[in-house]
Amino acid sequence: MKVNLTVLMFLLFLGISTTAFSAIFTGKVIDADTKEPIEGAVVVASWQEETATVAGPSTKCKDVNETLTNKNGEWIIQGPRGRTGGSITALFTLLTGTYFTNPPQFIVFKPGYCSWPEGFMIDACKQGIRPGGQDKVAEGISVELPKLSNKEARLRSIPSTGCGKLEKQKKLIQLINEERTNLVLKGRLQAE
Repeated sequence: MKVNLTVLMFLLFLGISTTAFSAIFTGKVIDADTKEPIEGAVVVASWQEETATVAGPSTKCKDVNETLTNKNGEWIIQGPRGRTGGSITALFTLLTGTYFTNPPQFIVFKPGYCSWPEGFMIDACKQGIRPGGQDKVAEGISVELPKLSNKEARLRSIPSTGCGKLEKQKKLIQLINEERTNLVLKGRLQAE
């Protein structure tokens, strides 16, 4: 009986730990109207770790990585595959105090365009921005960003940074500061 419990705990741990296996995420960023590639857009991926507590799930930032799109609008980021937890995972993390890695969350930003996913909250972006979910970006489906000409919409489209240290998001901060300058806003973000 003791051996079976040990084997079961090992198998559960192995199942949870596979979330740390590395994956390569790729995709493309295009103009929603012209379908032309957008060069120089920043793509940020951030990963949260999660554990169950008696008060509910608790998360903390695991890592963040960023890249710029090339002349074809293509990008590539490597990081943990992650997984969504279920009741067995929650029970295991509650009993052991371990964390599992969630799938990555993405930010896509280029000055003058709707940012993804913040653009879903802006009327000028709602009709053209795609795809509709983080999982679709992780699967490599092209992100379509509508161009913005309205200063107010551009201001609202400036994204927040991903989780983690700002020094790992220098490209995002550089483009946010570029957009702030374009919109004649005072103050600049600084990487720590």
